[in-house]
Amino acid sequence: MTFLINKLNGVDGLRMIESSEAKIMEPELQCVKALLSPVSGIVDTHSLMQSLVGEAESHRTTFSFNTTVIGAHLERNNLCLHVSDTKRLENLNGRFLLHPDLVLIPELVVNCTGLSAPALAKRFDGLHSGVIPPAYYARGCYFTLSSTRNPPFSHLIYPIPEDGGLGVHVTVDLDGQVKFGPDVEWIKGIDDISSFLNRFEYSVCPDRAKRFYPEIRKYYPNLTDGSLEPGYAGIRPKLAGPQQSPVDFVIQGEDAHGIPGLINLFGIESPGLTSCLAIAEHIAARFSR
Repeated sequence: MTFLINKLNGVDGLRMIESSEAKIMEPELQCVKALLSPVSGIVDTHSLMQSLVGEAESHRTTFSFNTTVIGAHLERNNLCLHVSDTKRLENLNGRFLLHPDLVLIPELVVNCTGLSAPALAKRFDGLHSGVIPPAYYARGCYFTLSSTRNPPFSHLIYPIPEDGGLGVHVTVDLDGQVKFGPDVEWIKGIDDISSFLNRFEYSVCPDRAKRFYPEIRKYYPNLTDGSLEPGYAGIRPKLAGPQQSPVDFVIQGEDAHGIPGLINLFGIESPGLTSCLAIAEHIAARFSR
């Protein structure tokens, strides 16, 4: 069934291999069997985004920086966006009481604000709260290998997935740097303002490496003590909490909430970046008419 699904998804060449073949490809890898995906790879995310910005601007797109959509209201079935200077939000506490600096009435609104998407949707007066899914947040930390003169791996290595994530896996970036992560740390007690303004903690505690060593040694037993250094952290916007079944991306249109011209994107976590062009094409084909 897995191979059929991946074939339908356009994943070519996926096959099961024995540990002996995996060892030939990756001598440091310890496994019983493995799935080989020869078409998997990495991308320079910053170059991708710069390319998309350039292409958008060449098609007369205007980007408004240091600007925040703080809410909206319905007027004659049109969604009117409330826009404010971002600096006015720096010391904001409690529910927004700001008057917008600008009100826009666009034909199409795509709420693709990631971590803030549910919190922003709650500020759209006229949008029924029942269509906004509950939000969960999971921090994921990465650690880098201190010495990459002779990297132990040349492929991306994924262990068996864990609750809330894909497991502490191996990524080799474009510079040859070996990274391990992310882990899963469920974040509790995030209030509405903090989630809207992205007031999350992104630092990586060095002591967290103690949890990484045993996880990594399940497939890389030769990892030496003291070889992991703090890298970076990210926050995943999730629609399912601990011990709950995974939930797919939610691309929500008028058929779900009844507001013309509003698209909500909820739970766009990894592989959201990988899927960004496919998501955009889906929205353009379904809603831009």
